[in-house]
Amino acid sequence: MSDAAAAVQAVVQVLTLAVSQDPAQLSRANQQLEEWEREPRFWLILLQIAFDRDHSTADATATATTAHHAIRTLAIIRFKNGVDKFWRSRVVARVTVTIPADVKHQIRHALFQCLYEPDRTIALQAAVAISRIARNDYPRDWPDLFTNLQRAMVDAHAALERLGPAPLAPSTEDPASHSARLLNTTILMRAADVCAKTLKELESVKILAGKMRMTELSRELLPSLHPIFQQYFAETFSLPRPRASPSASSSASPSTSTTTSAAPADLASLSAWASAPLRAEQVRTSHLLLKAISRLAVADMGMISRTASAEGGNSENRALAFFRSTPHALQTLKDTRLAYLGLLRSSSTSSSSLPSSSSSSSMAGGTSLLAALTKHLHSFGKFFLSLIQKDKGKAAFWDGWTDVVGWYWVQAKDVSPDSLAVPRDRYADHGALIDYPPRFVVQALVLLKKSLVEWKGKPEAGVFGSQPFAIEATDVLVRKLMRLNADDLERWQADPEEWSVGEEQENYELDIRPAAERTLMVLAQHTKPIGVVGEHLWKHLEATAALSPDALDDVLTRDAVYAAVGRCRDYLCRPGGPDGDDDGDDVPTANQRMGRVIAERLIPEARLESSASPLWIVVRRRIAWLLWEWSEQVLVESRPAVYALLVELLSDVPGRTDVAVRLASARCIAALADALEFDADGFMPYLSDALQSLATLAAASELHEMESIKTCTDSLSVLIERMGPRVAPHSDALVDLVPMLWQQEDPDCKAKPSVIVFISKILRAIELLPAEGQTAALTAKLHGVVAPIVRDSLSPAVSHLLAKDALSLLYVRALHSTATMTPPLLHVLELAKDLIAQPDYCVEICRAIEEVSMLSPLAMLETYGRDILSAFAAILADPSSPMVLAPVAALDTLVQALAGLPNWLEVRDTWMQVLDSTGIVTALVGCLLHTKESASIATHFVGLVCRIAFYAPGASFLGLIRSASRHAHMASTYPDSTLIWPPLVSLVCQRFENMASARKRKVTALGLAALLDAAVVEQGVSPGNADTREVFAKVPDMIAVWSEAVAEIRESRSNDFSKYTRPTSPIASMELDAFFDDDDDLGGGSGGGWLEDTSPGSARARHIALSDRALTVSLAAHLSEVLTRAQTQDATGSFAAVMQTIDPLVLDMFRSDLASA
Repeated sequence: MSDAAAAVQAVVQVLTLAVSQDPAQLSRANQQLEEWEREPRFWLILLQIAFDRDHSTADATATATTAHHAIRTLAIIRFKNGVDKFWRSRVVARVTVTIPADVKHQIRHALFQCLYEPDRTIALQAAVAISRIARNDYPRDWPDLFTNLQRAMVDAHAALERLGPAPLAPSTEDPASHSARLLNTTILMRAADVCAKTLKELESVKILAGKMRMTELSRELLPSLHPIFQQYFAETFSLPRPRASPSASSSASPSTSTTTSAAPADLASLSAWASAPLRAEQVRTSHLLLKAISRLAVADMGMISRTASAEGGNSENRALAFFRSTPHALQTLKDTRLAYLGLLRSSSTSSSSLPSSSSSSSMAGGTSLLAALTKHLHSFGKFFLSLIQKDKGKAAFWDGWTDVVGWYWVQAKDVSPDSLAVPRDRYADHGALIDYPPRFVVQALVLLKKSLVEWKGKPEAGVFGSQPFAIEATDVLVRKLMRLNADDLERWQADPEEWSVGEEQENYELDIRPAAERTLMVLAQHTKPIGVVGEHLWKHLEATAALSPDALDDVLTRDAVYAAVGRCRDYLCRPGGPDGDDDGDDVPTANQRMGRVIAERLIPEARLESSASPLWIVVRRRIAWLLWEWSEQVLVESRPAVYALLVELLSDVPGRTDVAVRLASARCIAALADALEFDADGFMPYLSDALQSLATLAAASELHEMESIKTCTDSLSVLIERMGPRVAPHSDALVDLVPMLWQQEDPDCKAKPSVIVFISKILRAIELLPAEGQTAALTAKLHGVVAPIVRDSLSPAVSHLLAKDALSLLYVRALHSTATMTPPLLHVLELAKDLIAQPDYCVEICRAIEEVSMLSPLAMLETYGRDILSAFAAILADPSSPMVLAPVAALDTLVQALAGLPNWLEVRDTWMQVLDSTGIVTALVGCLLHTKESASIATHFVGLVCRIAFYAPGASFLGLIRSASRHAHMASTYPDSTLIWPPLVSLVCQRFENMASARKRKVTALGLAALLDAAVVEQGVSPGNADTREVFAKVPDMIAVWSEAVAEIRESRSNDFSKYTRPTSPIASMELDAFFDDDDDLGGGSGGGWLEDTSPGSARARHIALSDRALTVSLAAHLSEVLTRAQTQDATGSFAAVMQTIDPLVLDMFRSDLASA
């Protein structure tokens, strides 16, 4: 791209192809543009094309103009998306792409052309690009960014001042003045937009340097931009009108202030003002200036102060100063907008007499100005909310803050029903003819809520901390703002499920009703004394008894009151009772009052049929929701009636219930079952109907939201968990439900985790049933469902969302719960080899291997043993791996399970071949020798190595070590097996002292004895063997270990030996009661720990632990036999020579200990 003109023309041609509708041309163009992104000059060419407003074409038609605009737009979008990616050096196809510093400087300079750009889309994209570059370059490489922006705004505003106010219609302005006004308005608007977006980007830097940078900018820019905004705002909204400002100096309280909808003198003057040239652009410019100044004010040091000064009184609190100037502007803007709405409404009635083209253009211009006014109004609310959220709400204690909150509260209180009835999908329509935009009302409520949280009933709250205000606010919130509107009812009727799910996901910062509910909750919490709002809500609740069940207004009022008492459940009574008295036992508590309401009001009302209209379904759903909120307050004597009611509401009865009612009932049943007061036997009469209704609802064809299915499966899971084996008769039907739920289209896996939990609860419920007959068939059927689900959950597309749950909650639970191995569960292990190598799943799959080892060790060894042990060896080959303990635990369990088989002597040779061929002993010994600094980890390795040695026949363990020495991993450090024995035996003896587990200490002592015995056997076969000599040389160290172990057993002879029966696996089971640990003070016979788990898996673990020959063998007798054999078969005298080097007194004491033990 050397020739500049040719390069520009080439890029234009490719961009022309890129805006075509031909997919082939579009693909080729994108490929070429991506290749050019590696050329630094490409970005300057894109800017040149984007800002080429004077481009002329031979065919000056509308089509050519549109094509030129499309090319310009695509050029700036490609620039914005690409330059952010390549601004820092980037490697593409193994080549580092770097934009030189001089080119970056030219790019930054060229971007300022956006200040003169009349097209809003192009200017917007350029502003975003500037903000992203500034995040990297300001202030180091772009120190004059804000200086230039500030100068542009100051100069443009000064030029507009010299031009004077724009003439109102029908007067006109000379072309030169109009052109100058348009240019300077554009510059001011674009500079304010760039400034606001850049400040927003810099504000997102949360580190200290970013905050300091914003504070410096605030000190630099606020003094100049604040006066510009004030003067420009006054010039833009220059119509005379009565003032009713919520100024910071006003002394009027919010409770007595009234909204003054001040209108201009007449509609003619307002129409002339609105029709002035560039009026919408002027309002938008004022809006953008406010956005920029708001971010600067929030970043000011004054935000940490409650006074008019900052930095310890050394400087002005500029944030507070700007705040004080906003109320007057806010009132002016609000009045102007309301008056303009009136103008639009009056003009719409006469628009029918105008030509259609004239009417549509007039309405389009009016909508544009109205949208600008509405956005400007919202920006004030955003500013106040940002103040209260900054630095622990210091702004809430500023002088004048209560007046602003009071002004907003008056607007929310006076909101019209038409504004409350705005559909949700029109909330973002800023040009809608609505007096009080929903977002404006939400801002008023959230501002009051956050202010109440900061005041906490302190004197600074003023009238907002008084009981009269709390009573008034409660009435407004409950009777006006918390009611369902026509849009809610229409959406409910159209799709009850979608409405119900959306109701639970509403955001109090976006929707009026949730905002009113949260404001009421905060009001009840912080109004002193506690319970004032609650008592008033009780009066509302009592008054609803007289409401008609047929009138729509009464139904909606009842719904709102029930919602209020549900939200404020913790503040419905004053401490000590309704009157706040602590004395007297006759005063009903909140729970008693709620229980009485449930029994006397809610249950009968939910069962109303003949006298209630179809609208009563709204009340039934709200009652189910209220019972969920009050689930902990339902009295024991009322529970049977509540259970019966909820089971009824779970049923599909057209005209009486719908999906919304049934989902609310399902959630409530789960909450009641999860309470401490739940009595499983008391729920038995309703269990069958409840499970059937929940299963029917979960599998219903009308359910299409994953959240709904999750609600049903969660309720089923809780019921199954609390009812336990009582659900066994229904288990077959519940298992049939699982495939249907799992096959639902759920790409985001919103419901699938709850399905996994649901299956795990079924497994837990049937695990204690006799393992024969129908239970065996049910178990096999359930395993046939579990295995495919586990495999599906491990697929790459969803593994990050489901795999850990599927392994730990489902696969391990299925193995733990079954008494017999089934082929589906066993063959899931074919995935184990790959899962072991993944850190995210290694622990879970090793836990599953432990369960399979205890359930069917021989089948696992013969089918997948070599693959699994090879994978273990790969993990153990890296001593620094964080996963090394998981394979050690699984191997330890496998050795114990195999050794406990009746045909162990037949299996033993196969086991030794697998150990040798997979190199697992090589990995174990190598890892042990390289983890000398980690005593706790090394003890587990020592225990496993010694257990393998104990069960190895003859001299085979010495052969395993010799094989290890020939492995490349070991040969570099230990080229001969004789070099391994001294450090290995020494390390085993050292780690014996670090072991807290008595069982493991005994296993270690037996392992050393087995090592000596293997050396004796080897010496008989091969006298003078070097390995034998090295082992014999470590006998003194072994005797020290044996002496300590034997003495420990002798001292504990009269005590409980349960500490020797503990399992030795270092892995704690995943959500299972069987706890595998080595600490002697956990579990055992002390009540608690793994002994409390009576599942088949726990029984197997206990059986394997108790039948372990390392536990049953007498250590002293075994040592005596080994030493006797060594002495009698010492053909070369090597063993006797070593024994002579030991102090005779030590030997006598050791022999005495062996004899007495």
